[in-house]
This record gives sequence, C-alpha cells and structure tokens, in this order.
Amino acid sequence: MTRFRFDRAYLRDFADLDPGLTQKEREAIDRAMAAIVRNPAVRGRIQSFYDPERPSWLLRFDPFVVHYCYDEEADEVIFLNLFRRK
Repeated sequence: MTRFRFDRAYLRDFADLDPGLTQKEREAIDRAMAAIVRNPAVRGRIQSFYDPERPSWLLRFDPFVVHYCYDEEADEVIFLNLFRRK
C-alpha cells in the first residue's frame, strides 16, 4: 500500500474550506484521495508543471482540485494543495 502525507499548504487549504464543507463534499475529497493513494497515476490527472524538479499532478473532482506529487523511491503520495473551483 502506498503511504501518504499532507504538505502544510494542503492542511491549511483544507482548514480554510472545512467550515463550509457538506458531508457529501467531505466524502468526495476522501474518495479522491483514496483513489490517488491506490494509484498515483490515476486516470484523469493532469501534470501541473509547477516545479520541474518535483513533478506534480492535478486531479479535478468537482467542485475541487487536488494537487499532489508521488515520490517513487519512498512509495509515498504527498498531498500539496486543495482548491475549490468557482
């Protein structure tokens, strides 16, 4: 099983969104993160090109987008950011 961790920015983003989240939205976030952890090359991801030294990906699951990277050597997903699309 792939390990995962949260970047400080992801935790900040989630804390900012949390007060307004519905139970359905929380479940959507959980499902998206679980899909990424099961398979970091999940279908529908888009490369972010945010940092060429550290490839990262965006996965949209309306109304959210999660930004993450995968460290192959550590077999670890790092959740970088969480955004709500407007």
